[in-house]
Amino acid sequence: MSLVKPAETLLAIDVGNTRVGMAICDADGLHDACHVNLDSRDAWRDALEETWTAATTVLERAVVIASVSPGDTRHVSKLAGEVCGVRPLRVGEDIPLPMPLDIENKREVGVDRVCAAAAAFDRLKTACAVASFGTATTVDCVSADGRFLGGAILPGIEMCCAALHEHTAALPRVTPGTPANPFGKNTHDAIVNGLAYGAVGALREIVERFAIELREWPQLIITGGNASLVTELADFVDAVVPDLCLMGVALAYRRAAESS
Repeated sequence: MSLVKPAETLLAIDVGNTRVGMAICDADGLHDACHVNLDSRDAWRDALEETWTAATTVLERAVVIASVSPGDTRHVSKLAGEVCGVRPLRVGEDIPLPMPLDIENKREVGVDRVCAAAAAFDRLKTACAVASFGTATTVDCVSADGRFLGGAILPGIEMCCAALHEHTAALPRVTPGTPANPFGKNTHDAIVNGLAYGAVGALREIVERFAIELREWPQLIITGGNASLVTELADFVDAVVPDLCLMGVALAYRRAAESS
């Protein structure tokens, strides 16, 4: 008997490297999204209870989780089961990934990357690139027929900030921001410029490489905590979708329910 049954309302959860994201998905789309720092475990239950309240009047409910952190997932899953009264299901374990993969090792790819890519393709219905600016920066490509082709992984902007400070004798820890001037007149501004322009330059180069292979420029959607910073400097971005991965989590559940 399939674990996946049609549900009127879904609590989608994304356990990342730095934050836990969650949102309700129903006939009105994705809403009531919230994000809690991964190291703030005491706040997880409150966030789950607050988000779940948006679905308390609905009879058919479900909880589904995508995760890149197995240890934290066990704790989130246990809490979600207690708060919601239903068994949480995991994308890639209890239900299939939401799109076919054209890569070497299907168990190696991050579920969050596939969910975000699937949500982007579901929205665009054409070849696309999906960049997520979180703890790590990932830039992935989807073919015109909806296959996840893989992509590139590089350090996230915050990670670069920390590395520059921790692995040098004199460079300060800075907060990422929009460059005031292309010429960094002091150490702080030079680091801010390097981080911002480096992220945009890497994005452009990677997507151009995708375009050469595809023989067309893919539509580009970006997401993640630093997406707005990149968008200010990148005029080649087609759309910014803050909770793209959560949309993909909901999509994975819906497709599994439809095929069961």
